[in-house]
Amino acid sequence: MAGMFPTLVSDPNDRNRRFTGEVGETWPDALRRGYVLCLISAVLMLVIGFALIAAGTPERIDDAVRDTFSRNLRLVAWGNIVLALVLASAAAYFPKGSKTARRVAGATIGLTVFLNLAGFVVGVAGWASFVVVIVLVIALFFMFRPAANAFVDERSGDPWRGVE
Repeated sequence: MAGMFPTLVSDPNDRNRRFTGEVGETWPDALRRGYVLCLISAVLMLVIGFALIAAGTPERIDDAVRDTFSRNLRLVAWGNIVLALVLASAAAYFPKGSKTARRVAGATIGLTVFLNLAGFVVGVAGWASFVVVIVLVIALFFMFRPAANAFVDERSGDPWRGVE
């Protein structure tokens, strides 16, 4: 029986930490869901980025903060566009079970969450940024489920295989 309190040593019977099934030829549903959510968020990020560029700096902004607002707006817009392209490119390798692609996607998701939350706090981005953050956090959850980890370990090679 799994322990009630978390420790550094996992119980072999803990179903939340170990994948007990067989790794098949097709990629697991958890990794597929993470892939779809990454693509959905990449599309949303592209729409947000292009919408921010098209909207530009509003006329009602005070002249004292116009330059700072414009710089922040461009940073959030181009950051979303570039990070969306990197995320979609990394997600394309999920069906192959690439460890590097998951690492790149994880780092990209971290940067995207920071960028969108900072853009919202500064007042440049709207509520759509929160949707992107929520979708990306759920995608990250699915990308690293035990079934997805077992599939990636099987395809990319696990240095800890056979170690008890």
